[in-house]
Amino acid sequence: MSNTKILIVAPAWVGDLVMSLTLLNALKEINKDVTIDLLVNENLYDLAQCLPNVSKLIVSKTRHGKLSLFYRIKLGLKLREKKYSECYILSNSFKSSITPFVAKIKKRIGYLGEFRYGLVNKVVKTIDRKEGMVNRYLNLINKRYQPRLKPRIMSTVSENNFNHKFGLKKDYVVFCPDAEFGPAKKWPIHKWIDLAKTISDKHQVIFVGLDKSISKYIQELGCSNISDLIGETSITDALDIIRLSSCVVSNDSGLMHVAAALDKPVVGIYGSSSPIYTPPLLSDEKKITHYEGLSCSPCFKKTCPLGHMNCLNNITVDDVKNSILQLIE
Repeated sequence: MSNTKILIVAPAWVGDLVMSLTLLNALKEINKDVTIDLLVNENLYDLAQCLPNVSKLIVSKTRHGKLSLFYRIKLGLKLREKKYSECYILSNSFKSSITPFVAKIKKRIGYLGEFRYGLVNKVVKTIDRKEGMVNRYLNLINKRYQPRLKPRIMSTVSENNFNHKFGLKKDYVVFCPDAEFGPAKKWPIHKWIDLAKTISDKHQVIFVGLDKSISKYIQELGCSNISDLIGETSITDALDIIRLSSCVVSNDSGLMHVAAALDKPVVGIYGSSSPIYTPPLLSDEKKITHYEGLSCSPCFKKTCPLGHMNCLNNITVDDVKNSILQLIE
């Protein structure tokens, strides 16, 4: 059993990658001597370096959404020498199953996804979305989530050096107003700005993310206790900013799941998605989620199909402010 070598084909999104750590933890629990290698997209490499239970990272230099057939075949041929005994393919795409097939891994386990007959040779029956994304991964080994399987992320930053680099004070709150998936996951920016104003008298607010269009609204505030680091940090910088914070407020996005894996108090804001499907994996006293649960929710769409975005618009600044104060004061 100790010679078992497993390849995990990682999901393409930050939050999904973090949640999939529960599967790695469960595999290590079953066999502590197992070797787990992770095939991860290049854009997630820096984050993947901070993940426990990974023996080796294999980088896939494919662009998101591209087939890159010849590249995947070439990579699969190269991986044959690794002689993996099994592979778990965590995304549903056809293209993600090409490399393990070419690598001649005997057991290629996953969901059927995009008609992957033959490429996936152990097809697992899908489970209801109400069981949650994390159980979608654990179901591949017929397990269910337990708190002991909670994702963890490693970080070794020096607090003094880091605080000096970004001008951070003690007891700051991190705001994550972005969501790569689409606008139906984004609480309106004017509400983020109002929220920052209302708590900045007592707490420094640090905005992080990728969407630079938000920056002009932050800068218009001209408040020394509100810092705009959007587009200014690497993923590992953002990880460490979150690790040293007192609380994180986030849309249902990758950074929300990073915060949970760092065991930080989280206020999660949900629009088109659901806290049943993708909750922050934290104990109840460390998380508060805002979800309207409308008759049209959750639609899991990138943009609101009805055009009103009430699932997000109905969540008030005061409600989110009170949640922050409840978690940190």
